[in-house]
Amino acid sequence: MPHSTVLEHADRLEIRSPMRVGMRLLLAALGLFPLLAPYELLVRVDWEHYMHPLFFLAAFIAAGAAAISAFLFFAAVAGLSSKIVLDRRTATISYSSEAPVVRRTRQVHPLRDVRSIEIGVRDWSDGAPTYHLRVTVNDGTVFESGSSWSRDDIELIRDRVDQFLAAEASAPH
Repeated sequence: MPHSTVLEHADRLEIRSPMRVGMRLLLAALGLFPLLAPYELLVRVDWEHYMHPLFFLAAFIAAGAAAISAFLFFAAVAGLSSKIVLDRRTATISYSSEAPVVRRTRQVHPLRDVRSIEIGVRDWSDGAPTYHLRVTVNDGTVFESGSSWSRDDIELIRDRVDQFLAAEASAPH
């Protein structure tokens, strides 16, 4: 899971949520293991009759395993790295995201258009919830940081963003 890092300068605050190369490699490696099922069930067995009921069961299991592999490979190459940048010099907030197979996108809004900064929660059916920073601008656009298992980590990031925006609001223009 990408851990968000905050880089703070005098007039700029960056929240980076990268998907690291190691995570991409791990997902790709994990995608190889389910491919053993099609090999073991369809190729190695050397079926004599393809109309056998057990062959259809083996083919069904192999198709499911191949789908899991495809999903893991897709996650490895399409997992997004994102960055939220608040800049006092240009009085803007920008959000950019990219992945090896996804073109880099960038959205820019004036800082004065920031409507809310909240902690988003994703509840999972089989585990603890994850938390992320949600920045909403006046037109309804929502920028989200990477997720964390720790609500405290995201609260610290939210507090730093609040302080940055408070300093921006009190600065003379």
